[in-house]
Amino acid sequence: MKKNILLSALLLLPCLAAAFECPQTASGEKAEDCPWAGAARLMNDAAGKGQKLDPILSAHAPGVLKQLDADSQNRALLALWGKSINYDELANGEIVNPAVLSFIAARLGAPMPAGKIMHAGLEHTYGYLFSLLPTKFGFKRARWVRPDIEDGLGLPRGAAGPAPSSGTLLANVTCLAGGIALRDDAAAMALLGRASPWCSSETKAFVSSGAARMRLTETVMLTGGRRVALRTDFVPFSGSFGGNTHLLIYSVYDSAVKQAYLISAFPVNAGFVQNALNPAGLGPKKPVQTRYNAYVEGLTGAGKFTGSREYSQLPK
Repeated sequence: MKKNILLSALLLLPCLAAAFECPQTASGEKAEDCPWAGAARLMNDAAGKGQKLDPILSAHAPGVLKQLDADSQNRALLALWGKSINYDELANGEIVNPAVLSFIAARLGAPMPAGKIMHAGLEHTYGYLFSLLPTKFGFKRARWVRPDIEDGLGLPRGAAGPAPSSGTLLANVTCLAGGIALRDDAAAMALLGRASPWCSSETKAFVSSGAARMRLTETVMLTGGRRVALRTDFVPFSGSFGGNTHLLIYSVYDSAVKQAYLISAFPVNAGFVQNALNPAGLGPKKPVQTRYNAYVEGLTGAGKFTGSREYSQLPK
């Protein structure tokens, strides 16, 4: 009897080992995509069977669970982000399994997804780690698992990654991006001050030293005198890292909310910046639309809008 049980257990081992496959080279994955892509496949499978997802993260990415629990104590952190659409139009696909995003939202205490609309901070940080959608720019997690942002800004390796030595991925990215792009908004900076104890000392030191950047501001007036400004900041790197030369930070000011908030952050190359700031696209009465999967109620998908598109150089 004991021999039969042992034999059955041994026969199961190859199946269990094969269940976690990372990197999956046929999908274009590399070592940097692990353990995230492998865990994502297991979570997607478990979600389809109605099974719990936390045992998978406990086994393959326990640090993420600890970070989610830490972030759940930081209500100001979540209030610094807007809403995002869980769909990539260029790649024509769902970015992250909705069940995975719902699990992350519940663990964080963030607003639960409403269809394709969800909390931008959780999707663009932890959510993107578990995206299996291939795009022409690579996998969404690349911004966090590669060192381009850290090397470009002179931060220690891992300071803006999924396994930081201090702080959390969401907190560090919020302090970094928010400390740069939201510093002209008193309400947002008050929230950031409350959130900063969860951030690493390295990101706080970088932000306190200031960062010069270029800004594209796209402003549109909506019904009832509501003003929405879509702000794209480009923070220059000290050189080219992984082919990227700037950190892009996308934020929104909405007069209905009376606060600016973050949507996304990722590295881009010089050609991307030049195209975004092309003088031909600047001026009054220009087409204005949300970008980078942002969702702004009353603007995103609500029709065609025109407004001003202005360039400015912002000092430290």
